[in-house]
Amino acid sequence: MSNKHLVVSFFIAAMTIWVLSGSWSTSVVEANEPAQRLSPAVEETILVRATRSVAGNQTLLLNVRGQTNANRTVQVKSEISGKIIDLPGEKGRFVEKGDLLCRVAEDARLNEYTQAKAELESAKLEYNGFLDLNQRGLQSEILLAKAKARLERSKTNTQNARLALARTNIVAPFNGIVSSQPSEVGDFLSPGSICVSLMEIDPILVTGQVAEKNIGQMSLSDNVTVRLINGDSYVGKVSYIGHSPDSDTRTFPIEVTIDNPGTSIRAGLTADMQVPVGSEQVHLISPASLVLDDTGVIGVRIVDLNSKVEFVPVEVVNEKPEGIWIKGLPNTVNLITVGHEEVSDGQLVNIDFTPITELATLR
Repeated sequence: MSNKHLVVSFFIAAMTIWVLSGSWSTSVVEANEPAQRLSPAVEETILVRATRSVAGNQTLLLNVRGQTNANRTVQVKSEISGKIIDLPGEKGRFVEKGDLLCRVAEDARLNEYTQAKAELESAKLEYNGFLDLNQRGLQSEILLAKAKARLERSKTNTQNARLALARTNIVAPFNGIVSSQPSEVGDFLSPGSICVSLMEIDPILVTGQVAEKNIGQMSLSDNVTVRLINGDSYVGKVSYIGHSPDSDTRTFPIEVTIDNPGTSIRAGLTADMQVPVGSEQVHLISPASLVLDDTGVIGVRIVDLNSKVEFVPVEVVNEKPEGIWIKGLPNTVNLITVGHEEVSDGQLVNIDFTPITELATLR
Protein backbone atom coordinates (compact mmCIF):
# COMPACT_ATOMS: atom_id res chain seq x y z
CA MET A 1 0.00 0.00 0.00
CA SER A 2 1.32 3.43 -0.88
CA ASN A 3 1.98 6.14 1.67
CA LYS A 4 -0.97 8.12 0.34
CA HIS A 5 -3.41 5.35 1.13
CA LEU A 6 -1.95 5.00 4.63
CA VAL A 7 -2.52 8.67 5.43
CA VAL A 8 -6.13 8.52 4.23
CA SER A 9 -6.85 5.40 6.28
CA PHE A 10 -5.37 7.07 9.39
CA PHE A 11 -7.63 10.14 9.08
CA ILE A 12 -10.75 7.97 8.57
CA ALA A 13 -9.95 5.95 11.68
CA ALA A 14 -9.35 9.13 13.74
CA MET A 15 -12.69 10.69 12.68
CA THR A 16 -14.52 7.45 13.53
CA ILE A 17 -13.01 7.38 17.04
CA TRP A 18 -13.90 11.12 17.60
CA VAL A 19 -17.52 10.62 16.55
CA LEU A 20 -17.92 7.57 18.77
CA SER A 21 -16.33 9.33 21.73
CA GLY A 22 -18.83 12.23 21.39
CA SER A 23 -21.80 9.86 21.52
CA TRP A 24 -20.46 8.16 24.62
CA SER A 25 -19.92 11.51 26.32
CA THR A 26 -23.45 12.70 25.56
CA SER A 27 -24.97 9.53 26.93
CA VAL A 28 -23.06 9.89 30.18
CA VAL A 29 -24.20 13.49 30.71
CA GLU A 30 -27.82 12.60 30.11
CA ALA A 31 -27.59 9.78 32.61
CA ASN A 32 -26.26 12.12 35.31
CA GLU A 33 -28.69 15.06 34.79
CA PRO A 34 -31.68 13.54 36.68
CA ALA A 35 -29.48 12.99 39.71
CA GLN A 36 -28.67 16.75 39.85
CA ARG A 37 -32.29 18.02 39.71
CA LEU A 38 -34.48 18.63 42.88
CA SER A 39 -37.45 16.35 43.32
CA PRO A 40 -40.68 18.21 42.50
CA ALA A 41 -42.22 16.81 45.74
CA VAL A 42 -39.76 18.78 47.91
CA GLU A 43 -41.16 22.29 48.85
CA GLU A 44 -39.10 25.26 49.98
CA THR A 45 -39.81 26.32 53.60
CA ILE A 46 -39.31 29.77 55.17
CA LEU A 47 -38.40 30.46 58.77
CA VAL A 48 -40.77 32.83 60.60
CA ARG A 49 -40.95 33.97 64.21
CA ALA A 50 -44.25 33.40 65.99
CA THR A 51 -45.83 33.41 69.40
CA ARG A 52 -48.50 31.13 70.83
CA SER A 53 -51.33 33.58 71.59
CA VAL A 54 -54.07 32.56 74.03
CA ALA A 55 -57.38 34.47 74.16
CA GLY A 56 -58.59 36.04 77.38
CA ASN A 57 -61.96 37.26 78.62
CA GLN A 58 -61.89 41.03 78.18
CA THR A 59 -64.56 43.58 79.05
CA LEU A 60 -65.45 45.46 75.89
CA LEU A 61 -65.63 49.23 76.31
CA LEU A 62 -67.57 51.63 74.12
CA ASN A 63 -66.21 55.15 73.81
CA VAL A 64 -69.01 57.68 74.20
CA ARG A 65 -68.57 61.45 73.96
CA GLY A 66 -70.67 63.33 76.50
CA GLN A 67 -71.01 66.41 78.68
CA THR A 68 -71.36 67.09 82.38
CA ASN A 69 -74.73 68.41 83.55
CA ALA A 70 -76.33 69.37 86.84
CA ASN A 71 -78.19 66.55 88.53
CA ARG A 72 -81.21 68.88 88.70
CA THR A 73 -81.97 72.56 88.25
CA VAL A 74 -84.91 74.15 90.08
CA GLN A 75 -86.39 77.62 89.84
CA VAL A 76 -87.17 78.49 93.44
CA LYS A 77 -90.43 80.51 93.36
CA SER A 78 -92.42 82.53 95.81
CA GLU A 79 -95.69 81.13 97.15
CA ILE A 80 -96.96 84.48 98.46
CA SER A 81 -97.07 88.13 97.43
CA GLY A 82 -94.76 90.69 98.89
CA LYS A 83 -91.70 92.88 98.52
CA ILE A 84 -88.19 91.41 98.80
CA ILE A 85 -86.39 92.87 101.81
CA ASP A 86 -83.35 90.58 101.85
CA LEU A 87 -81.59 88.45 99.20
CA PRO A 88 -78.78 86.33 100.69
CA GLY A 89 -78.96 83.79 97.83
CA GLU A 90 -76.46 85.59 95.60
CA LYS A 91 -75.55 84.29 92.18
CA GLY A 92 -72.70 81.76 92.25
CA ARG A 93 -73.01 81.09 95.97
CA PHE A 94 -73.07 77.53 97.32
CA VAL A 95 -75.98 76.99 99.71
CA GLU A 96 -77.10 74.07 101.81
CA LYS A 97 -80.61 72.73 102.22
CA GLY A 98 -82.65 75.12 104.40
CA ASP A 99 -80.42 78.17 103.84
CA LEU A 100 -82.27 81.43 103.28
CA LEU A 101 -82.45 82.56 99.65
CA CYS A 102 -85.01 85.41 99.72
CA ARG A 103 -86.93 87.17 102.50
CA VAL A 104 -90.31 88.72 101.72
CA ALA A 105 -91.80 91.44 103.94
CA GLU A 106 -94.14 90.01 106.62
CA ASP A 107 -96.57 92.92 106.34
CA ALA A 108 -99.80 91.94 108.17
CA ARG A 109 -98.97 88.23 108.29
CA LEU A 110 -97.45 88.38 111.76
CA ASN A 111 -100.53 90.13 113.15
CA GLU A 112 -102.80 87.62 111.45
CA TYR A 113 -100.87 84.75 112.97
CA THR A 114 -101.02 86.34 116.44
CA GLN A 115 -104.76 86.84 116.13
CA ALA A 116 -105.29 83.30 114.89
CA LYS A 117 -103.44 81.90 117.89
CA ALA A 118 -105.57 83.97 120.29
CA GLU A 119 -108.78 82.78 118.65
CA LEU A 120 -107.51 79.23 118.91
CA GLU A 121 -106.99 79.56 122.66
CA SER A 122 -110.51 80.98 123.03
CA ALA A 123 -111.99 78.13 120.99
CA LYS A 124 -110.16 75.57 123.15
CA LEU A 125 -111.55 77.09 126.37
CA GLU A 126 -115.04 77.21 124.96
CA TYR A 127 -114.93 73.62 123.79
CA ASN A 128 -113.50 72.34 127.08
CA GLY A 129 -116.29 74.19 128.98
CA PHE A 130 -119.04 72.71 126.80
CA LEU A 131 -117.46 69.29 127.12
CA ASP A 132 -117.46 69.48 130.91
CA LEU A 133 -121.10 70.55 130.98
CA ASN A 134 -122.03 67.83 128.50
CA GLN A 135 -120.42 65.16 130.66
CA ARG A 136 -122.55 66.36 133.60
CA GLY A 137 -125.67 66.35 131.46
CA LEU A 138 -126.02 70.13 131.43
CA GLN A 139 -125.21 70.76 127.78
CA SER A 140 -126.71 69.41 124.61
CA GLU A 141 -124.78 67.45 122.00
CA ILE A 142 -125.59 70.04 119.35
CA LEU A 143 -123.89 72.89 121.20
CA LEU A 144 -120.89 70.66 121.96
CA ALA A 145 -120.59 69.76 118.25
CA LYS A 146 -120.70 73.45 117.26
CA ALA A 147 -117.99 74.25 119.80
CA LYS A 148 -115.81 71.48 118.39
CA ALA A 149 -116.31 72.79 114.84
CA ARG A 150 -115.24 76.29 115.93
CA LEU A 151 -112.13 74.75 117.56
CA GLU A 152 -111.17 72.87 114.39
CA ARG A 153 -111.73 76.01 112.28
CA SER A 154 -109.45 77.97 114.61
CA LYS A 155 -106.77 75.31 114.30
CA THR A 156 -106.95 75.54 110.51
CA ASN A 157 -106.79 79.35 110.52
CA THR A 158 -103.82 79.29 112.84
CA GLN A 159 -102.00 76.74 110.69
CA ASN A 160 -102.64 78.78 107.53
CA ALA A 161 -101.43 81.97 109.21
CA ARG A 162 -98.30 80.19 110.43
CA LEU A 163 -97.53 78.85 106.93
CA ALA A 164 -98.09 82.27 105.35
CA LEU A 165 -95.66 83.79 107.83
CA ALA A 166 -93.11 81.02 107.26
CA ARG A 167 -93.31 81.47 103.48
CA THR A 168 -91.89 84.94 103.78
CA ASN A 169 -88.55 83.11 104.12
CA ILE A 170 -87.76 81.32 100.84
CA VAL A 171 -85.16 78.63 101.56
CA ALA A 172 -83.04 76.19 99.49
CA PRO A 173 -84.75 72.83 98.89
CA PHE A 174 -81.37 71.05 98.53
CA ASN A 175 -77.62 71.67 98.50
CA GLY A 176 -76.54 73.47 95.37
CA ILE A 177 -75.20 76.47 93.52
CA VAL A 178 -77.27 79.58 92.84
CA SER A 179 -77.04 79.72 89.04
CA SER A 180 -79.17 82.83 88.45
CA GLN A 181 -80.76 85.63 90.46
CA PRO A 182 -83.47 87.38 88.43
CA SER A 183 -84.88 89.33 91.40
CA GLU A 184 -83.39 92.12 93.47
CA VAL A 185 -84.09 93.65 96.86
CA GLY A 186 -87.14 95.87 96.53
CA ASP A 187 -88.76 93.81 93.76
CA PHE A 188 -92.35 92.74 94.35
CA LEU A 189 -92.98 89.04 94.10
CA SER A 190 -96.33 87.51 93.31
CA PRO A 191 -97.13 83.80 93.73
CA GLY A 192 -95.06 81.94 91.12
CA SER A 193 -92.41 84.65 90.71
CA ILE A 194 -88.79 83.37 90.60
CA CYS A 195 -86.54 84.16 93.52
CA VAL A 196 -83.41 82.33 92.29
CA SER A 197 -82.44 79.33 90.14
CA LEU A 198 -80.63 76.58 92.03
CA MET A 199 -78.69 73.68 90.50
CA GLU A 200 -77.49 70.53 92.21
CA ILE A 201 -74.04 69.33 91.07
CA ASP A 202 -73.32 66.78 93.79
CA PRO A 203 -73.84 64.24 92.40
CA ILE A 204 -73.25 65.41 88.84
CA LEU A 205 -74.46 63.79 85.64
CA VAL A 206 -72.55 62.95 82.46
CA THR A 207 -74.93 62.59 79.53
CA GLY A 208 -74.24 61.07 76.12
CA GLN A 209 -75.79 59.29 73.16
CA VAL A 210 -75.34 55.59 72.30
CA ALA A 211 -76.07 53.94 68.95
CA GLU A 212 -79.06 51.63 68.78
CA LYS A 213 -76.84 48.59 68.06
CA ASN A 214 -75.09 49.04 71.45
CA ILE A 215 -77.89 50.24 73.74
CA GLY A 216 -79.02 46.68 74.52
CA GLN A 217 -75.51 45.76 75.74
CA MET A 218 -75.59 48.26 78.63
CA SER A 219 -76.86 47.73 82.16
CA LEU A 220 -77.80 50.01 85.02
CA SER A 221 -75.17 50.43 87.76
CA ASP A 222 -72.30 49.46 85.42
CA ASN A 223 -69.07 51.22 86.37
CA VAL A 224 -68.01 53.81 83.79
CA THR A 225 -64.67 55.59 83.53
CA VAL A 226 -65.12 59.28 82.69
CA ARG A 227 -62.26 61.46 81.47
CA LEU A 228 -62.90 65.19 81.38
CA ILE A 229 -61.43 67.61 78.87
CA ASN A 230 -59.05 68.93 81.55
CA GLY A 231 -57.54 65.45 81.96
CA ASP A 232 -59.19 64.52 85.27
CA SER A 233 -60.62 61.00 85.49
CA TYR A 234 -63.52 59.75 87.60
CA VAL A 235 -65.57 56.59 87.99
CA GLY A 236 -69.36 56.75 87.94
CA LYS A 237 -72.32 54.44 87.45
CA VAL A 238 -74.90 54.19 84.70
CA SER A 239 -78.02 55.70 86.25
CA TYR A 240 -80.30 56.04 83.22
CA ILE A 241 -80.70 54.27 79.86
CA GLY A 242 -83.15 55.83 77.43
CA HIS A 243 -86.05 53.84 75.99
CA SER A 244 -86.79 56.17 73.07
CA PRO A 245 -84.22 57.21 70.42
CA ASP A 246 -83.60 60.63 68.99
CA SER A 247 -85.71 60.91 65.83
CA ASP A 248 -82.86 62.44 63.82
CA THR A 249 -79.77 60.52 64.96
CA ARG A 250 -81.43 57.24 66.06
CA THR A 251 -79.27 57.26 69.19
CA PHE A 252 -80.41 56.64 72.76
CA PRO A 253 -79.60 58.93 75.72
CA ILE A 254 -77.67 57.62 78.70
CA GLU A 255 -76.71 59.21 82.02
CA VAL A 256 -73.78 58.41 84.29
CA THR A 257 -73.82 59.68 87.89
CA ILE A 258 -70.57 60.75 89.58
CA ASP A 259 -70.11 61.79 93.20
CA ASN A 260 -68.90 65.39 93.27
CA PRO A 261 -68.04 66.38 96.84
CA GLY A 262 -66.72 69.90 97.02
CA THR A 263 -68.31 70.62 93.62
CA SER A 264 -64.93 70.29 91.88
CA ILE A 265 -66.60 69.18 88.63
CA ARG A 266 -68.39 71.97 86.79
CA ALA A 267 -71.41 71.53 84.59
CA GLY A 268 -70.95 71.84 80.83
CA LEU A 269 -67.53 70.15 80.51
CA THR A 270 -66.79 67.84 77.58
CA ALA A 271 -66.23 64.27 78.73
CA ASP A 272 -65.24 60.92 77.24
CA MET A 273 -66.90 57.85 78.74
CA GLN A 274 -65.79 54.23 78.47
CA VAL A 275 -69.00 52.29 78.87
CA PRO A 276 -68.96 48.47 79.34
CA VAL A 277 -70.86 46.67 76.58
CA GLY A 278 -70.28 43.04 77.55
CA SER A 279 -67.25 40.75 77.40
CA GLU A 280 -65.63 38.68 74.69
CA GLN A 281 -62.71 36.33 74.04
CA VAL A 282 -59.98 38.52 72.55
CA HIS A 283 -56.23 38.42 71.90
CA LEU A 284 -53.72 41.07 72.95
CA ILE A 285 -51.22 41.60 70.11
CA SER A 286 -48.80 44.20 68.81
CA PRO A 287 -50.19 46.51 66.10
CA ALA A 288 -47.17 45.54 63.99
CA SER A 289 -48.66 42.05 63.56
CA LEU A 290 -51.59 43.37 61.52
CA VAL A 291 -51.57 42.97 57.73
CA LEU A 292 -53.91 43.70 54.83
CA ASP A 293 -54.96 41.13 52.27
CA ASP A 294 -55.28 41.84 48.55
CA THR A 295 -58.78 43.27 49.02
CA GLY A 296 -57.77 45.61 51.88
CA VAL A 297 -59.25 43.51 54.71
CA ILE A 298 -57.36 43.86 57.98
CA GLY A 299 -56.18 40.67 59.65
CA VAL A 300 -53.24 38.60 60.88
CA ARG A 301 -51.29 35.62 59.57
CA ILE A 302 -51.14 32.46 61.64
CA VAL A 303 -49.60 28.99 61.19
CA ASP A 304 -52.07 26.11 61.13
CA LEU A 305 -51.56 22.51 62.33
CA ASN A 306 -50.00 21.61 58.97
CA SER A 307 -47.32 24.33 59.35
CA LYS A 308 -48.93 26.36 56.59
CA VAL A 309 -49.67 30.07 56.58
CA GLU A 310 -53.30 31.18 56.90
CA PHE A 311 -54.70 34.74 56.75
CA VAL A 312 -57.49 35.40 59.27
CA PRO A 313 -59.60 38.62 59.23
CA VAL A 314 -59.86 40.26 62.66
CA GLU A 315 -61.61 43.22 64.29
CA VAL A 316 -59.88 45.67 66.62
CA VAL A 317 -62.06 46.11 69.73
CA ASN A 318 -59.80 48.22 71.97
CA GLU A 319 -56.42 49.92 72.10
CA LYS A 320 -54.11 50.23 75.09
CA PRO A 321 -50.47 51.25 75.60
CA GLU A 322 -49.45 47.58 75.84
CA GLY A 323 -51.08 46.66 72.52
CA ILE A 324 -54.41 46.18 70.78
CA TRP A 325 -57.26 43.79 71.56
CA ILE A 326 -58.62 41.89 68.55
CA LYS A 327 -61.38 39.34 68.04
CA GLY A 328 -62.02 36.80 65.31
CA LEU A 329 -59.27 34.28 66.15
CA PRO A 330 -59.53 30.83 67.75
CA ASN A 331 -58.77 30.63 71.46
CA THR A 332 -55.19 29.46 70.83
CA VAL A 333 -53.20 30.29 67.68
CA ASN A 334 -49.61 30.44 66.47
CA LEU A 335 -49.44 34.10 65.50
CA ILE A 336 -46.67 35.15 63.11
CA THR A 337 -44.91 38.20 64.57
CA VAL A 338 -41.84 38.47 62.29
CA GLY A 339 -41.92 37.53 58.61
CA HIS A 340 -45.68 37.86 58.12
CA GLU A 341 -45.10 40.31 55.27
CA GLU A 342 -42.86 37.82 53.42
CA VAL A 343 -45.22 34.84 53.30
CA SER A 344 -48.55 34.08 51.67
CA ASP A 345 -51.52 31.81 52.27
CA GLY A 346 -50.77 28.10 52.04
CA GLN A 347 -47.00 28.54 52.20
CA LEU A 348 -45.08 25.99 54.27
CA VAL A 349 -43.02 27.55 57.09
CA ASN A 350 -40.85 26.65 60.02
CA ILE A 351 -41.64 28.40 63.32
CA ASP A 352 -39.16 29.93 65.74
CA PHE A 353 -40.90 30.59 69.08
CA THR A 354 -37.90 32.32 70.65
CA PRO A 355 -39.05 35.68 72.08
CA ILE A 356 -37.33 38.74 70.68
CA THR A 357 -36.36 39.81 74.19
CA GLU A 358 -34.40 36.57 74.68
CA LEU A 359 -32.66 37.02 71.33
CA ALA A 360 -31.57 40.50 72.36
CA THR A 361 -30.18 39.07 75.64
CA LEU A 362 -28.20 36.34 73.83
CA ARG A 363 -26.61 38.88 71.57
